[in-house]
Amino acid sequence: MKKILYSLLLIIPLLWVSCDTIEDDAKLVMQKGETTDTTPITVRSSKQRVLLEDFTGWRCTNCPAAAEKATELISKYGDKLVVMGVHATSFAKPSAENNNVDFRTEFGDKWATDFGCTSLPAGMINRTKVGSGYKVETPDWDINIQNALATKEHIMDINLGAVHRQADNMILVSCENEFLKDYASPTLISILVLESGIIGVQKSNETPIIEDYVFNHVLRKNGLVDFSLSVKPVSKNEIIYKNYLVKVDSDIQDITKCSVVVFVTNAETKEIIQVNTIEL
Repeated sequence: MKKILYSLLLIIPLLWVSCDTIEDDAKLVMQKGETTDTTPITVRSSKQRVLLEDFTGWRCTNCPAAAEKATELISKYGDKLVVMGVHATSFAKPSAENNNVDFRTEFGDKWATDFGCTSLPAGMINRTKVGSGYKVETPDWDINIQNALATKEHIMDINLGAVHRQADNMILVSCENEFLKDYASPTLISILVLESGIIGVQKSNETPIIEDYVFNHVLRKNGLVDFSLSVKPVSKNEIIYKNYLVKVDSDIQDITKCSVVVFVTNAETKEIIQVNTIEL
């Protein structure tokens, strides 16, 4: 009996230490990318928006026409449309011909593969399936955006604040995720940085090589992708407050020409529920 009691006394402290270790590890995982720092909310609006992901690359000769179409659609839909230029696949692989400029991102290449957008140009509208796949050809972007705005249920709003902190070269993003209706599915949130006005080399059908092509809405390398927003059902009028820190990409040329895009997805279907953007 004494031996058993002695053994238990040895085991109990070990269990206590193990539990403390697990809790500390869990806290470290939860804090990754998140912060208690806040910045004022400056973009606040209640309307349904649509995200167009334009998969592109400097080697893709048809991609400039797709980019022009995206610009045309921004003029048509205004702030109801958010465009993100995702440079991906071998079409975006750098070489001496484009001065070894690399706009690819780890998550951009993954999305191209996961969503079947490896033949460029390609687009996705709110990551909604069209037939058996997600890819939408450039001529069909407009009608699919129209359909999304006309039929998509307005479930939530994303209100944003963002600031570039020069002291530590971080972008602080504060989000108010306000649910307008009950929502039962788990949700994920992504915080990404785009840069516009980048001058570089682009191949084209009209001109073999454009030396001073202007790249806009370029997805940059540092971002937070598919962070958990809620794992349980959310009630109508519930607001989930989140704050994030994103390290400024070393390749960014002009922080004043950058914006932050935040979107929330259904964790099960991957479809985008809502998106919003804020200029830095």
